[in-house]
Order: sequence, then C-alpha cells, then structure tokens
Amino acid sequence: MKKLLSLVCLGAVFGAVITPCAFAKKDNTEEVAAEDLPMVPASLVDRKYVTKTKPDLEAKVYFIYQSRYMCPNCVMEAPDIVAAYKKMKGKGAELVMLNVDADDETAAKWAKKAKMKFPIVSPTDRSGIPFPHTGGNKLPCMVAVDAHGNKLGEASGTQVSEFLANNWKQYVKDVKAAEKKAKKKADAED
Repeated sequence: MKKLLSLVCLGAVFGAVITPCAFAKKDNTEEVAAEDLPMVPASLVDRKYVTKTKPDLEAKVYFIYQSRYMCPNCVMEAPDIVAAYKKMKGKGAELVMLNVDADDETAAKWAKKAKMKFPIVSPTDRSGIPFPHTGGNKLPCMVAVDAHGNKLGEASGTQVSEFLANNWKQYVKDVKAAEKKAKKKADAED
C-alpha cells in the first residue's frame, strides 16, 4: 500500500506535462481556444472536479495544493486553508487542490466535511497540471505559480496554510506590477 501511495504521489509530482485542451469558456457565451489562455488556466479547463466550484481562469496567481483525507497534517491544515481561500477568492488569486485520495467519493466526503468550497480536481484527473514542487512527497504541499506556470514559491507540511495566508496578496501585487512593466515596455517599443 505504501509503495502504491508513493507511486501515486510521485506520478502526480512528476507528471506535470500539459495536456492539450480544445476549448475553454471565458464566460457563458464566448469560447476561447486553449492556446489563447496562459499555460495554467488552459490546464484547468475540461477537468473533472470533486466540488461544484470551477477555477478562475483569469487569476494572476494560482496556488496548486496537493492533499488527501488520510493525511493528519492535511486535515489539520484544512480549516486555515478554507479561511485563507475565503479572503483571497475573487482578488486575483486562485486555489486549486489536486486531491490524492483513492477515489472521488472519499475526496467529496472530505471536501464536504471540511467545508472546502474551492476547486478540487478529481483524484482520477490531476495529471497535466503544472506542479513544480521540489520539496519531495511530503503532504500537504503547495506551490504558487503565475498564469504562465512560473514558480513563485512553495511550502509543505504544516507550513502550507501559513504560506498561503502570508503570500497571496504579495504574489498578486508582484505579478500585476510585472505585467504593467512589461506592457509599458512593449508600448514604448511601438
């Protein structure tokens, strides 16, 4: 069982190869080709989610979070993760959990029990989402990336909720500033 779990975790960490997506809905009426979306939002389109919540495809920063119900640290961190998500929702940052439980039923029960309202990718559909975490297979683990998949930071174990709560505002601010600077530079070159 430990060997199987290790292989699943290892596969999720090293299986971060982007899978092509045909189309992404920007809103209810307009379809946008996935190649028009940055790498991370495109990888989140057409996924099977355990919760009803779908990710914000226009976020500036994505916190990709790996967790599971049978992990004591994951369960301990869950209330603080939920609280941080409530504060950051709709403010340029998105949290997407890659559930590593054995099945959707277990993942859904845990999401309901822990009042997780953020997008949770089904255990069967989590490969192909950028997860450049280098801290080994310690759960829970989280990596912050911009929409293009550039790594901003990471945390694991009992530091995950603190990492999220302490960094989301600054990461959004930094990404917006970099975008503004790049736009200014491009305008000056024209």
